[in-house]
Amino acid sequence: MLRSKTKDLIDETLEKHEKIREELIDKGVKDFDEKLKSDKYTVESLISDSSLGEVYHGLIDSKDQINSKHQKLFNKKYHDIDVELYKMNKKIDRKARMIEYEMNNKKNNVYQKIREDLD
Repeated sequence: MLRSKTKDLIDETLEKHEKIREELIDKGVKDFDEKLKSDKYTVESLISDSSLGEVYHGLIDSKDQINSKHQKLFNKKYHDIDVELYKMNKKIDRKARMIEYEMNNKKNNVYQKIREDLD
């Protein structure tokens, strides 16, 4: 009987220790997850805090400058194409009006001639 009580006491103590150990592990894992999720451990902040931070931001800035330069060139070329299309449309419009004027003029001349011939 004494042996049984001792065994139960030992088992109970082991269970308590195991439970405490699991709670501590769970708490440690939760704390670790919260730290990892914080802004302190983002890639940006880790890089900026390191010795490569300045180089990294220099690369990002130069990439932004390159993108800006390409966008500027794209906008300029797009504008140039737009201007050329506008000029071409103006020329086409002038030619179309000139052709229409000449056709109306010839039509009027033909009607005039027919009227003269009928009189």
